[in-house]
Amino acid sequence: MTVEKLPLHELGLLRGAVEGCDIRHFGSLLALDWHAQPLLEAGLIAPIPAGAPRDDDCQFYEATEAGHAFFAAHLEELDGKATGRANCWHDHPQLAAAARALARLLPELP
Repeated sequence: MTVEKLPLHELGLLRGAVEGCDIRHFGSLLALDWHAQPLLEAGLIAPIPAGAPRDDDCQFYEATEAGHAFFAAHLEELDGKATGRANCWHDHPQLAAAARALARLLPELP
């Protein structure tokens, strides 16, 4: 059995940035920058400058206009089961579909 490789952590980071807490869907910050890099290259998130005043709980990255547009197109109507850490989303139909759409926008993932 082969498990489909989906950019779930990248989707989690983007979703969290749009929702106002960039790390909400992460269990650990160890690879946060690694997962952020494709989103940065695609223009979906941007780094938050150090010391910038915030009116949300984002700490490292914020969603760009393109990131908000992706969220509106693929994640706005999520059901109540779309919770938890990003690495558990592979079996949620809406999140898996959003991850497939995101994969088409991102540079090749290793």
